[in-house]
Amino acid sequence: MAGAKHTIDTSFLTQLDRYAIPLSKRVSAIHMGSHQSTRTGAGLDLIDHRKYNQGDSLKKIDWNLYARTEKLYIRRFEEDKNLNMVVLLDASSSMLFPDSTPNKFEYASTIAAGISYIVMKHNDVYTIATFAEDVDYTKAYKGRDDFLRTVDSLTRVSVRGNTKLADCADSICPRIKSKSMVLIISDFLDGVDSIRSAINRLSRHELVLVHIYDETEINLPEAVDGAVKFIDSETNEEISFTVGPNFKREYASEYANHMAELEKIAYDFKIPYFRVSIKNEPFDAVLRIIGEG
Repeated sequence: MAGAKHTIDTSFLTQLDRYAIPLSKRVSAIHMGSHQSTRTGAGLDLIDHRKYNQGDSLKKIDWNLYARTEKLYIRRFEEDKNLNMVVLLDASSSMLFPDSTPNKFEYASTIAAGISYIVMKHNDVYTIATFAEDVDYTKAYKGRDDFLRTVDSLTRVSVRGNTKLADCADSICPRIKSKSMVLIISDFLDGVDSIRSAINRLSRHELVLVHIYDETEINLPEAVDGAVKFIDSETNEEISFTVGPNFKREYASEYANHMAELEKIAYDFKIPYFRVSIKNEPFDAVLRIIGEG
């Protein structure tokens, strides 16, 4: 799809104006931002609210807000520190699936734009780096003009090549100078060893894994039946199979095993792992990732 223009949904971005990256997910960086640190306390400025969770201190409930909404919210405070966000966006050939819009790359780009929009609105810095066999790493951005240019550049990314996450992690690590929040958005169609190696390499940062998938990748549709030719989207290798009920069960089992391995890696490194279908509304997906969904 080199040279073609990708469609990125930006229609929901203004709905994100009242949200922020949760304090528990923020890390300090060398750039001066407007707010939000990993520390909270009395005497600091109120920034926003989050939903009350069982076990939260009752002293932190905003009772005035409860009187208006009849819903429990916790007040959140801030110091003048900021966030450095690095989004690693998979631009390998497998992300062009399916042929309809949005494909996985377009949906992943929309999620990356949503997260970056929240960061931009709070005057923090972000980088969106695309990767496949290597990494296209750009400088850190902040501000509305940079954000608009970033979204425009995503519509023109050349999506091609194989996923080599371990090699890309080795390449990008020296370029992330300060401790950052690193969001990896990918279909993770890479070897488990490569994924584990990449996570280990980036583990000094605050990592979040966002696994993008299409439903037909998990369960082959009914139309796929009989003699079928499969084409590897990253290598163009062609393999023919006779597809029947047993084949579909084995395929679904292998895909489920791969997802279980991803969950185990996330569990081992104690990092958040989100599985997101491209059929989900981008706004809902972004809120879920930042802990507001």
